[in-house]
Amino acid sequence: MKTTIAKLISTVGHPFLTVPVFVIFLLFSIESPRQAAYLSLLIIGGIFVPIGIRTLWGVRKGTYTNLDVSDQGQRQKWFIATTLLLLVVTVIIWLTNQDRTLRLAVTCALVLLVTAQVVNTRVKASMHLAFHVFLGFLILHFNVIAGIVFLMFAPLLAWSRIHLKRHVWKEIIVGVILGAVLGTTFWLVN
Repeated sequence: MKTTIAKLISTVGHPFLTVPVFVIFLLFSIESPRQAAYLSLLIIGGIFVPIGIRTLWGVRKGTYTNLDVSDQGQRQKWFIATTLLLLVVTVIIWLTNQDRTLRLAVTCALVLLVTAQVVNTRVKASMHLAFHVFLGFLILHFNVIAGIVFLMFAPLLAWSRIHLKRHVWKEIIVGVILGAVLGTTFWLVN
């Protein structure tokens, strides 16, 4: 029963679910419907769809052990493709002079991903927790109560990652620190 609950929590807190949902919610809150649709398509179609397909294909071929890309060595290759796609999307967002908050959020996400890749050479930081905490800070910017509620899910997410043996506490803590540092950076610069 615990494992089933841990899998559910881990799935609900997976960055491939939480980040696109946040992107759509944010964009349709601050942009015109046409602009929000364009930017959602750019971000989700330009990053999440290709990386999702690549990850599924990698699991099927045996390149990746699982959908979380939990193996530290496998994760390094995954980081390269993901970082390049996020870099391209970030450049497009800056070149098209999108909303300042969006430019800053995407830039902080890129720095978070690059930093996690560097850290991954020594410690396999939890990307679930890194992006969860980072998103929590972004949500706080728009709605304090929603941000606090979102961040209160972090301990459950941490427990699920430990219970499923995807991470040890050190990796969870590093992920939380990465998310908090880039989330705080977003707050200070914005």
